[in-house]
Amino acid sequence: MYSYTWDAETGGLLLNSSPLSFSKGPRPVYYKELDILGFDRYWNYAKNDSYPYMWAEANNYFYRGRQVAKTKGGSLYTPPEIVIMDEPEPDGQPLRFVDIPAMVEKNRDLLEKLAAETIKKIYNIYVEYMDRVDVFYVAFSGGKDSVVALDLVQRALPHNKFKVLFGDTGMEFPDTYKIVEEIEQHCKDAKIEFLRAKSDFDPKVTWREFGPPAQTMRWCCSVHKTAPQIILLRE
Repeated sequence: MYSYTWDAETGGLLLNSSPLSFSKGPRPVYYKELDILGFDRYWNYAKNDSYPYMWAEANNYFYRGRQVAKTKGGSLYTPPEIVIMDEPEPDGQPLRFVDIPAMVEKNRDLLEKLAAETIKKIYNIYVEYMDRVDVFYVAFSGGKDSVVALDLVQRALPHNKFKVLFGDTGMEFPDTYKIVEEIEQHCKDAKIEFLRAKSDFDPKVTWREFGPPAQTMRWCCSVHKTAPQIILLRE
């Protein structure tokens, strides 16, 4: 993750060229997250998920460069406490969307430079290991990071020199499956082999056997993702 500053004009982020020693992982916040947490009791916003309204770092919420709220506590059965630190808009005016197209345009030069450097690095690693490994593949989850990784790899390498591998846990969100289907069709059109790895066990069976997945009980990855992927690659 590269360092960044908040951009009050677009409500977005401006990347800097210096990398962080650790990632703060800002994420876009859409109205559904605000609703789930109960922010609709405090703020006025349209129920429209075309664009995000703000950003969050862990439990801290930022609107146009200002921290406006944070959450405290909460569990599987109890909602977190909302702490309002600043009003996003004066006099209860509706929240404004983050202007994603303008934010992308402001970051375009740096992003294109980073993409070019990464494409070169991907190609050089491929050349270094092409005679030493059995298969090159992009581990594809359907999330934003794997979409970018796939785009960079398919720009760096011949399309018949790598595969795309999706580990289907059977527990993904509908929106994730929609993206996976779109990317699978894109790969078919681009003549890139797209593989789906899936466990022989139904998630309902493994949930009854092991209990709900958790940070200290991450059986779901080994049973429904890692093992099926390795087996499929070996085949």
